[in-house]
Amino acid sequence: MGYAGRIVTSISVFFTHSLYIVYYYYRDGKVESLDLYSFPLLILFAYWAGKQYDKVKYFSDKDTLTGVYNRRFVLNSFEKIASLANRTNSKLFVLLIDCDNFKEINDRHGHYKGDMVLTAIAETLIRSTRKSDIVARWGGDEFLIIGHHKDETGLQTILSRLHNELENLSEQVNIDVSVSIGSAIFPDQSRDLDELIRSADENMYERKKSGILSNLKR
Repeated sequence: MGYAGRIVTSISVFFTHSLYIVYYYYRDGKVESLDLYSFPLLILFAYWAGKQYDKVKYFSDKDTLTGVYNRRFVLNSFEKIASLANRTNSKLFVLLIDCDNFKEINDRHGHYKGDMVLTAIAETLIRSTRKSDIVARWGGDEFLIIGHHKDETGLQTILSRLHNELENLSEQVNIDVSVSIGSAIFPDQSRDLDELIRSADENMYERKKSGILSNLKR
């Protein structure tokens, strides 16, 4: 949880009240004792108010079930992330992660187990990515990861790590869980988030189809 709200609020109150005291000192040649005694109380109140703001901001950006970022945060942040990538002449990867059999899990085991699976997926994604990567629940059983793309080898390493970690989910939750991943690259495939997600979705479908064909050949 961030500290921006409580720090900014406390500093603002400190300087505002300090200016208030200085002004009245130069105007009247004295400062009321109440103004001095109330100084610490005002700072404490400002810190508390800032803390409440930080809490509201934190939870407004987070998915309440899984604790990862939500769609709102991604939509609000992507333009800034993309602008930074443009300025530094770098690329981004967008990964779309989908639980293939989520409806079946809900139907057979109930929504409680379904929620447990989504939480386990989110925890796995967080554990398997870098701190600089953004992990978000895009909606329903879909998750999104956005991170800086160095090269194709690096992306394949990330995908391989995610696949290996996600394969262990079934043992974790004692339910058969099937998860697919699709990828897209900014700006190679698009500069628009919706188009990148569509590309990642198409890539995911191709991966699923290739997996089915591979299984048929065995």
